[in-house]
Amino acid sequence: MAFFDKLGETLTNKGKDVAKKAKDFAEINSLNSQISTQQSMIQAAYAEIGKNYYEAHRVDAGDPYADKMQVIDSALAQIDALNAQIRQVKGIKICANCGAEVPAESAFCSACGARVTEETPVQEEEPASAGIHCPNCGAELPADAAFCTSCGQKLN
Repeated sequence: MAFFDKLGETLTNKGKDVAKKAKDFAEINSLNSQISTQQSMIQAAYAEIGKNYYEAHRVDAGDPYADKMQVIDSALAQIDALNAQIRQVKGIKICANCGAEVPAESAFCSACGARVTEETPVQEEEPASAGIHCPNCGAELPADAAFCTSCGQKLN
């Protein structure tokens, strides 16, 4: 009987060890999840600070981040042009009064009732008409660019 008593005691101890390890594992996962949440909050705050800085200083020519702001300006212009193309493919336009999407053939906005006019092509064509091309890679750039945002080539 001593053998079975010893076996029972060993199984009980091993069961307790497994239960403790499972509890520790769950606690570590919970703590890692909390760390991940805090890191996400930090990243969101960094992004907010960066966006606020950009909006406050994007016209400062001597700003140490002027080249990065130029990249953002160029990307925003490209996004506007791409969104205009998406609207064209979808057959919609944007109401100038309230910003709602309305069918392209609509004369009035279904959200606010305002007369809907054609979108101005200046917004769609702005990157092409205001830009230059990199002599190295051919990327389209703002007219006042000093370096190519695609390949890094110095421009004059």
